[in-house]
Amino acid sequence: MTHTTIDTNSNYDIFQSGSKHIGFLFVLFLSIASLTVFQDFLESQRIGYTFYLSESILFKIIWILFIPLLAVLGGVLKKQKLDSIYKAGFYIIGSIVIHLFFLLLFFVVCSIAFYQGRYDVYKILNYTLANDLYTLVVIYSVFVLAHVYFINKSVEVITLQKESYLPKIIIGEGKNNTVVDVKDIYQISAETPYVSIQLEEKKFLHTETLRSLSMKLDTRTFVRVHKSTIVNLEKVSSFKSRLNGDYDLLLKNGTIVRLSRTYAANFKNEFTGTHRVKV
Repeated sequence: MTHTTIDTNSNYDIFQSGSKHIGFLFVLFLSIASLTVFQDFLESQRIGYTFYLSESILFKIIWILFIPLLAVLGGVLKKQKLDSIYKAGFYIIGSIVIHLFFLLLFFVVCSIAFYQGRYDVYKILNYTLANDLYTLVVIYSVFVLAHVYFINKSVEVITLQKESYLPKIIIGEGKNNTVVDVKDIYQISAETPYVSIQLEEKKFLHTETLRSLSMKLDTRTFVRVHKSTIVNLEKVSSFKSRLNGDYDLLLKNGTIVRLSRTYAANFKNEFTGTHRVKV
């Protein structure tokens, strides 16, 4: 008997992947900010003026803001399909504007709270546009366009792969044609020159080779258990060792199918991956 458990791996993987990306952004931009602060220190030593660490850090906050803003932007872009240059441009420009807004807001708050309001917002904006506008444009452009090229392409490939799996099989029986849903198939066996397609209570002979038919099916669901047999993992109730490397699979319709030791490792891997638990 088997039980289906909740699939939490995909959600966990997404969370874990997102955490790694945020961690990478944190280390990257914190390192850049630290290097630029050190650069300010070296410049002060070279020219001979007093170095103020707090002020240097304040002007490097532009780098720190990349950490949360890129993390949020990445989450937003995952839900969007950027199929035009106009959409990409919108997200690039919008991100730059939002970055500048939070940068100026941070300066205003810090100026009032710690520097008696001596930093003028207009001058800060001019300074940022003159010195860091190219940085904003380059980083947000690369981030958005990389999403368009890599992530969207990956999603398209995965979608095409999913859609390419055979959903139904048309089986000819003389003048009649029977449509069989792939999900209803229990096992497929080679019976040269045909293949035998076993449903819960019926069996059909289909004029196709086992090899060609297997290439049209989702290999995560339809797994080869013998050189002449493929089973639907969704229809497997349990499996029992023969103590010689082979196994007996019990299907949900009561049929027992031999699992060859040659295919046992792959079967167990795929069977475990579907979150079934043997009891």
